[in-house]
Amino acid sequence: MMIGVEPIAFHVDGGTRGPLTLRGTKYLPEHFDEHGKAPVALLFHGFGGNRIDFSGFMVQMARELAERGLVAVTYDRAGHGESDGSFYDTTVTGDVSDALQVAEAVRNLPGCDPDNLHLAGLSLGAVIATWTAPRLAVQPRSIALCSIAASYADEIRGGHLQGCSLSMLDDLGYFDFMGVAMGRAMIDDATASDPYAQAWGFVGRAKFVHGTKDFIPIEYARRYRDVYGERMDLLEIKGGDHGFGNVEHRRIVMQGVGEFISSQAI
Repeated sequence: MMIGVEPIAFHVDGGTRGPLTLRGTKYLPEHFDEHGKAPVALLFHGFGGNRIDFSGFMVQMARELAERGLVAVTYDRAGHGESDGSFYDTTVTGDVSDALQVAEAVRNLPGCDPDNLHLAGLSLGAVIATWTAPRLAVQPRSIALCSIAASYADEIRGGHLQGCSLSMLDDLGYFDFMGVAMGRAMIDDATASDPYAQAWGFVGRAKFVHGTKDFIPIEYARRYRDVYGERMDLLEIKGGDHGFGNVEHRRIVMQGVGEFISSQAI
């Protein structure tokens, strides 16, 4: 199947960060018609990642969805990848503010059905999807959450992030996250946040995919049943790690997410 791949850019106000251009990629299904009404999916990458993400995770998901007839859009969040902004200033609240603007632009792309939007994300991108969904004027029909990083607030309140002490912020003025400097804004934002409370209000269906060997305990995904109830489905992948870095695990993830979103897009 021939998938169209095109660059796309979004201009957001950025709040206190100032105006930002966020750069992304649009994946188009075969025989896409700009005068038609295709369902559209917006995908969110992980913390410190980009629209390609771990071994092409976001690319694989976008292609999977495009092959099933959806327009799939990925973009680098502010301070990530090719987008404007500094990683030093990154916060979940800021990312959600940007995501709301991007989602409105995506649902109104030529050839897309503005009432047939879907969100998906990996890791912290999954958290951002859960915050964004209930805040949109027209809610997405479905959300798909892979390796949701709902533990981030607990970690930060405990003085650590992915096993590293946050004390270096006091010593260096920044937290060294895999070679990029993260500032205190992320710490303050997370300390004041409850990821589960922020997810309330979404009325569609939610699909979770989580590995049993993820460094984020699977209980963090299971707790979302308190939010979504019977509208939530959880696919637990035995032995799966955070990025599903196994060919068979990756196949299961893509098929599961693809089947779920396409079934909700009808």
